[in-house]
Amino acid sequence: MRRPLDTALLALAATFGLAGLTGCSDLGEPIPRIPHAEISTTSLDFGTVLVSGNATRSVVVGNSGNGDLRGFASVGCAGYSIETGGGAFTVPPGGAHTVTVKYQPTAEGTSPCQLQLGADIPFVTLTAAGAFQAPGAQCVLSVASLDLGTTTVGTSRQASYRVRNPGTAAASLNVVSSCLDFAVIAGGGPSTLAPRDSLLVTVQFAPQSAGSSSCSIAHGPGCPDLPVNGTATTPTTVSFAADLAPILSSLSPTRGCANCHLFNTPDDLVNVPAGAYAPSVYIKPFDLLNSVLYQKITGTGRFGQPMPFGTQGLPAVDANKFKNWILEGALNN
Repeated sequence: MRRPLDTALLALAATFGLAGLTGCSDLGEPIPRIPHAEISTTSLDFGTVLVSGNATRSVVVGNSGNGDLRGFASVGCAGYSIETGGGAFTVPPGGAHTVTVKYQPTAEGTSPCQLQLGADIPFVTLTAAGAFQAPGAQCVLSVASLDLGTTTVGTSRQASYRVRNPGTAAASLNVVSSCLDFAVIAGGGPSTLAPRDSLLVTVQFAPQSAGSSSCSIAHGPGCPDLPVNGTATTPTTVSFAADLAPILSSLSPTRGCANCHLFNTPDDLVNVPAGAYAPSVYIKPFDLLNSVLYQKITGTGRFGQPMPFGTQGLPAVDANKFKNWILEGALNN
């Protein structure tokens, strides 16, 4: 049974493809519960690990849909095992599940593999190699840890350190990062370090989201890892008046958004019940999952059909402006 809408909400319904004004009839009907998998990375690089030693890497499975996401984490290659998060798992809407994989080589050589996460979740490519370090080779780091400080999302910071070999034989190195926020931009990859020589390594912190971040840099078989950390803040970069209002007003009736001009200010959107989807609101500051407008323009299926009607959502460049505005607090600016 359809819910009654007053005149204003009937006008807004056209915006979201909810009523006959745009040829959509999902108003009042049950919303299908559809999960949407998000993974923190599509590949994990363990670098080169000492035979009989081990290294661990983690991947986070998120769910940006509105139904439970079910998966099964497994690996089927020699040397790999799942330390935590293996087997069957369920991720509720807005939740996350962490899977930690251990690599423990028993022989020298490369070991490509895949981490399977379930039929509806992309697999993760695993890259690793086992090796021995030459007798007499040593790896000494010039610092015990690396703090990249605070930066804003969309910018980056860099810091450098040295790997030294005070030993009597050449050391085999393979310098890799264990997470996406930190990248080795100089001195990375496989190399050979001669006795009494050093290698300059530069790490770049380019955070994908606000908050603290930490991981480690691996250096090769038998070499110590270097803990790295940094903090990111979200800059205020998006103006509703300058960036979002023009997008809303440009959506013509032929694109199924005849009444987007009704959203003249943030007061028309922020914490305002979203018609048939009430008590959910059009925009909930800092919360993408529960912002009906954002879910509609990104076509997640969480709140019915995408906006504009007949499309899969707005172009990514426009949708990202709404995303950043919401994560910045949905300010009246």
